[in-house]
Amino acid sequence: MSACNGPGRFYVAAFGATYTFSIGNVTAPRLGPELGASRGEVALVLAAFAVSFAAGLILAGRLGDRYGRRRLLGIGLLALALTSALAAAAPGLWLLVAARVLQGASSAIVMPQTLAIIQTLGSEPARARGLAAFTASSGVGTVAGQVVGGLVMGLGLPFAGWRGAALTSAIPSVLALLGVRRLLVHPPSSTERPDLGGALGLGTSLLALVAGLSLGPATGWAWWASALVALGFLGLYGFWLDQGRRERAGRPVLVAPSSLRLPSVRLGLLMAVLLFAGYGAFSYEYSMLTQVGLGLTPVQSGLALTAFAGTFVLAGLHMPGIMSRFGERTMELAAVLLCAGLTLLGVASWFAQGKSVAIWVGCFEVLGVLLGAAQASQYGPLVGTVMAAVPHRVAGLAGGLFTTAQQASLGLGIATIGGVFGTLAPRLGWEHAFAVALGVQLITTVLFWVLARRLRSRPRACGTVLAPGVQHRTEALD
Repeated sequence: MSACNGPGRFYVAAFGATYTFSIGNVTAPRLGPELGASRGEVALVLAAFAVSFAAGLILAGRLGDRYGRRRLLGIGLLALALTSALAAAAPGLWLLVAARVLQGASSAIVMPQTLAIIQTLGSEPARARGLAAFTASSGVGTVAGQVVGGLVMGLGLPFAGWRGAALTSAIPSVLALLGVRRLLVHPPSSTERPDLGGALGLGTSLLALVAGLSLGPATGWAWWASALVALGFLGLYGFWLDQGRRERAGRPVLVAPSSLRLPSVRLGLLMAVLLFAGYGAFSYEYSMLTQVGLGLTPVQSGLALTAFAGTFVLAGLHMPGIMSRFGERTMELAAVLLCAGLTLLGVASWFAQGKSVAIWVGCFEVLGVLLGAAQASQYGPLVGTVMAAVPHRVAGLAGGLFTTAQQASLGLGIATIGGVFGTLAPRLGWEHAFAVALGVQLITTVLFWVLARRLRSRPRACGTVLAPGVQHRTEALD
């Protein structure tokens, strides 16, 4: 089947990969009491998926080029369904962490094949429609996990709770898998041997870093937590040196250090880190505050997020029109709106402590419209705007760095900003701790605005076209 026909099964693959990350946030508050996990260990469960996803993205794209995209897509979807069932059945914390690592690796196999297959659509309008549908599917998956997961957790079924919500991650994969055989078979486009060792080194280093940052505050920074952080940084430094040696020798690399010589690439990577670290932390903090701090049920928590989620999805679907209206200033304006929303929500959270829960929920539902529109208007144009400033000769390398930074930052945001929130909550109270965490995200959003202005002031690369969404990401992963 082509990407643009059938009952939408092809885009369900993109939906499922982001849904699986998001479902972890809504289940997080139930992991502590049921598995005896500390807040740091819960954060590690969430971050493990993101860092595994990040480490495998570029490698999976290269594997698809070498062994066939349809084959890799089928393998990834089957693995994601099986690992979702494994996560739902995990009897203990560390087996759940392992299952989440495998889920992240499976999602990493799925995403680049989906994007690469979209690139093979015949006409430019077909590719544009395919990319728009991919962006919408990914965005819907990101917010649907919070809402749908909460609703599933509230069902009175024998296998409900957080395990039932985790198991729903298998459904999109199974639906998409049913349509894989109808995809056209494209012969392998590369005989290059992928850098398996580099991917393993990157994943191990990121996981060590995130584990240390997640568990450190809860253990009073025991020596082993500090050692994990140090080993993570040393591993990343060694990975970077190895990639530089491989690039100079003309051997395959996962990320090319030479691409960072371009100012536009450096700016784009920093913007991705700031945006996705903030978003990952916000999703985690919202679930912990509403379910643990305010005592809402998972269903109530999910319903309170409806305004935010609905606005996020609607803004994402109308992003081409928004971009045509505001042009290259879209991200700057979105950052200003997000700063306003974060400030108002922080003030409301600070003064709502000790008062009726309904007051905070009402404030969030109203401000959620502003927050959803602002975050979607940052997320949608970022890749296209950054890649428009990058020459075509390094588009693939830059895009690979971007997607890796995007996923890794989700996990790092949970471990760092989310860690600040978890540490302060017992001392200040949940609403006050949430307000402080929003203040940290406010700082990252201001920095995002500064970088967006600098990026807009730079000349665009010759032969590139500004496009909303994720147009150039396919070049990075095809």
